[in-house]
Amino acid sequence: MIVSRRYLAGRSEFFAVLIGLSVITTGGCSKPESDVIVCAEAPATADEAVRNVLAGLQRQELPALWEFLPPSYQADVQKLLHDLGERLDEKSWEPFVATCRKAHTVTSQIVRKFDAAGGAANASDRELAAHLRAVEQLLSALCESELNNVALLRKLDASRFLGGTGNRLIAALSQGALGEGELGGNSFAQFGDVKVELSESTEDSAMLTVQWPGQEATQHKFVRVEQHWIPLTLAEAWPTQFPLVREQCLAWADELRTHPDPWHARLREIDQLLDDLAATKSFAETRQVWQAGASRLVVAWFGTAIPDQPQSAEIPIESPPTSKPIRVKRPDTEVLLPDEPQK
Repeated sequence: MIVSRRYLAGRSEFFAVLIGLSVITTGGCSKPESDVIVCAEAPATADEAVRNVLAGLQRQELPALWEFLPPSYQADVQKLLHDLGERLDEKSWEPFVATCRKAHTVTSQIVRKFDAAGGAANASDRELAAHLRAVEQLLSALCESELNNVALLRKLDASRFLGGTGNRLIAALSQGALGEGELGGNSFAQFGDVKVELSESTEDSAMLTVQWPGQEATQHKFVRVEQHWIPLTLAEAWPTQFPLVREQCLAWADELRTHPDPWHARLREIDQLLDDLAATKSFAETRQVWQAGASRLVVAWFGTAIPDQPQSAEIPIESPPTSKPIRVKRPDTEVLLPDEPQK
């Protein structure tokens, strides 16, 4: 779910990816007491709509994604969020929140150790500390958000969430919370360099020519749905694909309620890693414990290892287990993000 030029280069329908992301992150318009979602006036032309999205992303403002969606699409997502909150098991969600808070505490402790070391820290230590500060910022946003309480989740106001918590999360990600090269300030700055031209337009359809820095220009067909200009691929996919995403998300919540043990086992694995990190005495040891622990978790959860992890003779890294424990099935949102060959 990372927005970067490297990630988007292989997908010709870039804007379908952006709108798909908004399904996951939510946010944007206001919802009064009625079921009608009220949004700002939609842009008059397709190129204006796209430039609005790009400008918002350049400023790291996630509501720009949501405002791109037609009102009925927003209503679909809002209802899914509320229904998901109703299905979530509080007894399983509370341990997750506790794990997030513990992670924030441990990360803060490690950062304070670095600060206490002062000038004794080397370049590698400073790089790790910068990453951990971004992680601390990310965890702080999570722990203070509506996500820490199922009751709040069930009444989540998407516009307030994305404009507040969502923007805080993106700010942390832009500082390197997910690691180097995943999502940084440059990934957002590049949105200001994208060239968008209106090639042709009728009342309800348009063709845009889009050129990313250093790439060949590509063409994207847009249509107008409820006065909002969106990619044709999104308009065609939404009626059939969003119901599938909804079904998968709610099935995940039902599975969590019915069979919580795999979920709790994953949380215990994270909790053990946090204990190991809290017990480290140096940044070199912290780095090695994290690399070994994260590799084990990735193998256990997803059946794949973290590539190119440097090893150190100072603290050996244990080989990750080859077995793949049973886990709660996660929703597959990739169905909204169809790949197409590079044009």
